[in-house]
Amino acid sequence: MSTQAQAFSLDDHHGVTHVYAFPRDLVTVLCFGDMVSAFQLASWIEPLYLKFRDQIDIVGIAAFRGVPELFRELVRTSIEKLSPKEVLIDWDGVVSEAYGLTFGQCRIVVIAPDGAMVQAVNGTATPASFQIITDAIAAQLAVPADLAHSR
Repeated sequence: MSTQAQAFSLDDHHGVTHVYAFPRDLVTVLCFGDMVSAFQLASWIEPLYLKFRDQIDIVGIAAFRGVPELFRELVRTSIEKLSPKEVLIDWDGVVSEAYGLTFGQCRIVVIAPDGAMVQAVNGTATPASFQIITDAIAAQLAVPADLAHSR
C-alpha cells in the first residue's frame, strides 16, 4: 500500500482544531465512520487501544458530509454523550474521501511514523481483518525510531 498520508486538519466535536501532519512520533491509526458505519468502529477502537495502549495514536473521524448547519450542534452533543475521547468531524467529507472511506463501511488506516500508509481495511473488525491491522502496527513498532523517520 505504501502511499504517503496527506496532512489534514479537522475540528473535534468541541470545536478544537487538530492538525495531523507527518512525520509523527507514533504510529497513527485513523478510524473513519459515517452515519451508517459509525457503530462498526466500536469493534476496532477499544480492542486496538487495549492491545497497544499509548504506543499508537488512535484518531476517530466522523464523516458527516451533508449534515445541514442547523443540525450540527445536535450532532456534536450526541457525540459528546457517546464518546469518551474527542472525535474529529469531517463535515464536507474531503478528508474521509481522500483516505478511501466508502459509504456504509468504516475504514481503518494505519500510518507509519514517517507518513507512509501501510495498511487499510473496511468494515467491522473480524478476526482476520483485526490480525491484518495489528500485524501492520506491530511491524511499525518494531522499526527503530531513527530508521522510521528516514524512510
